[in-house]
Amino acid sequence: MSLKEQMPKDAVSCFLNSGEFAEEITYITGAGASKIIKAVVVRYELAPAEENINRSLKKQAEVYIANDETSGVTTVNKKDDRITLKDTEGFEREARINDVVNHDDGMWYLMVGW
Repeated sequence: MSLKEQMPKDAVSCFLNSGEFAEEITYITGAGASKIIKAVVVRYELAPAEENINRSLKKQAEVYIANDETSGVTTVNKKDDRITLKDTEGFEREARINDVVNHDDGMWYLMVGW
């Protein structure tokens, strides 16, 4: 088995394991279909919004999800897809996908904000 074949399996079994790093989030497609998946979420405190640097603040998080039809998603639409997750205080928030930072055969690396 090659490293390229092993990476998607390790992404799901190790990093996206609830006993290790992951938590459950809800991924909502632009068509309205929702799916509960596991993700690694790195939350940030308030940060200046890009468009209006001096006047508004927003919360952000990095989200890592599987690039897999069963345990994640195979396509990400920045314009229409949303993610529901808990913020730093534990409240459910619907987050917009601000950027697809990177993706490979194993995982998507997303920047989200609310």
